[in-house]
Amino acid sequence: MEKKITSIADELRRSISSSPDSRPGARGEPGKPAPPLAKQVKDKKVIVAAGAILEAMSGFDCSANTHMLHPRLDSRTVKLLNSFKLASGIDMNRFIAFSIHYLFQQHPELKTYIKQSLENFEL
Repeated sequence: MEKKITSIADELRRSISSSPDSRPGARGEPGKPAPPLAKQVKDKKVIVAAGAILEAMSGFDCSANTHMLHPRLDSRTVKLLNSFKLASGIDMNRFIAFSIHYLFQQHPELKTYIKQSLENFEL
């Protein structure tokens, strides 16, 4: 039995490039029921969102960053990040830097909290 190994990135590229009509079961192929329309729409939204995040992440410039952090991650997270690097070519440092930048961008209340906490800090 021959099994073909494909990466997540290959599957993502293939699913993005293929239209909903070219997916198995979409045209009523025998033996394969068509997936429900709601699932097709949800899958397409997830793929589009993942593609946009991957583009933003790969375009994120962290070359001028000089400070180093040593985050403590559990083994499952490290394994997932290693798999992500193999699938997308985006290393852990870029992933973590982008994620932190995105977190602060999406939740400016965190910056406000930090500023207020430092103003109320007494030695």
